[in-house]
Formats: sequence, C-alpha cells, structure tokens
Amino acid sequence: MGAGRKFMTRVISVTNLKGGSAKSTTTFNLAGVLLEAGYRVLCIDIDPQKTLGEAFFGIQANNKTLSAALINDGLLGSAIHATQFEGLYILPADDGLKSIKSGQTLIEGGELRLRSCLTRLKNQPDPMLGLKPFDWVLIDCPPSLDRLTMNALVASDYVLIPVDPGAGGRGALGDTIEYVTSAQKWYNPTLKIIGLLISNTDTRTVYDQSVVEVVREMYGDLVCKTVVNASVRVRESSEAQTPLVFCKGNEYSRYAAMYRNVWQELAQRVGQLHG
Repeated sequence: MGAGRKFMTRVISVTNLKGGSAKSTTTFNLAGVLLEAGYRVLCIDIDPQKTLGEAFFGIQANNKTLSAALINDGLLGSAIHATQFEGLYILPADDGLKSIKSGQTLIEGGELRLRSCLTRLKNQPDPMLGLKPFDWVLIDCPPSLDRLTMNALVASDYVLIPVDPGAGGRGALGDTIEYVTSAQKWYNPTLKIIGLLISNTDTRTVYDQSVVEVVREMYGDLVCKTVVNASVRVRESSEAQTPLVFCKGNEYSRYAAMYRNVWQELAQRVGQLHG
C-alpha cells in the first residue's frame, strides 16, 4: 500500500447457489493473499453452517454475534475476532443466523441490515476494541439464494462467483447470476460481478478441459483466466487453518501461486472498473 493512498474499504461477496463450489476455500485463501500483500482484511461468515469461522479459522462466536447485530441493527465490532495472523480478522457465523435465513425472525428492512452495520464499521471501526479500518471485507455466503445472501450482496461492491464446472454447477451458476441481477435492480445498482472463478477441477483430464471451455464460451471475459485445480494440498491447508500462502513446503507453493494469480486478475479488474 503506497504512502498517501486514499483509504477505502471495499467489500467482496463470495457466493454461489451450489454447495461445494469452494466458496469458503476461496474466501480463506484470498484473505491470505490480501494479508500477504499488506492489506488489513475482515472475513465475514454469513453461512449458518459456520465452515469459514469454525472449521477454517477455528473461531466460534461468543455472546456478541453477527445475527444479533443484524436483528438489532447494532455494532459489529464486539463480534469480530482477531485470528492468529496479524491484520486478518473473522466475524464468525452463529446459530441465530438460521432463524434469519428461515424467516422465523422478521426484520424490517431485513435485506439492508448488513450494509447498515458495515457502513458504521467503516466510518467508526471502534478503536476501543483495537480495530482500525479494514482495506478489504470478504463475505462467505451460504449455498442458497435467501435473505442472508441478499444481505451480503446489498452490502458489497463486488461479487466473486466460484464455479464448479460440472453440469450441476453450470445450472446453479445461471440462477446465481439472476439473483445478483435482482440485487442490482432492487437494492444495489453499483454492485459488479468481478469474476467467475473455476474451481474444484482437474485440467489434466479431457472432460474437465472440455467443461472449462464450455463455461468460457458461455460467459466470456467474466471468467477468470486462472483455474484453481482441486488438490489434497488445498484441503490440508484448510484443515491446518492456514491459508496456502502461509503453508510451509514446496508442495503448497503451486497452489498458493494460483490464488496469488487470482488476486492479480481481480485487482486488475477493480482498477479497470474504477478507471
């Protein structure tokens, strides 16, 4: 980050209707790349399955929760946890999100609550809790198109869609893009799809090569050039609660480089969007 850079917090939602499309893995590893690049990063787990917060970061919600902040239009600061990596924070999911997702908890203006909470956090990060402004906020969304996902889209500047290139993944992708279009129309007209990231694939096989080409033919320049291959190393990194860029050993370097390349593409696209 250059000296004198005008500060701006930017928000990316990582979303796809299809489960198993590597949303949490993508969020986790991009957060690592951003931290490595010198940015302060907040990850928000808005998925009631709690994979990003509990499984990947090993951090559970306490009595101050994301769901309570959404319901009460309250402050997020006390629900944010530091991770073992300085400059990287997590706002973990909690069980209260289930009632918001199901509609059991009725909230006036419910789709706008996360944006409201994040706006306050951007303007007043709560130095009493040792929080300074964040450069990037990454939101890990549930595998469903519901009020929680809409909250994330309404609060975001950009959407990144990890894509499972199989037949089921391509079908879910169309529905996901339609949902993003709905968010743009009704709530957030400046929201941009920053890219479609093909993940969970093996480009050494003829089948996966062919389906990757199908996705590229369908969506053109929206599709990132970098493809993230499936690997046991990626799973090991998540189980070790360590983003790939911080894993020791040459066997991880190839996969860490993939996520660095993804970020280089996304950063270029952000620059293009903002002239």
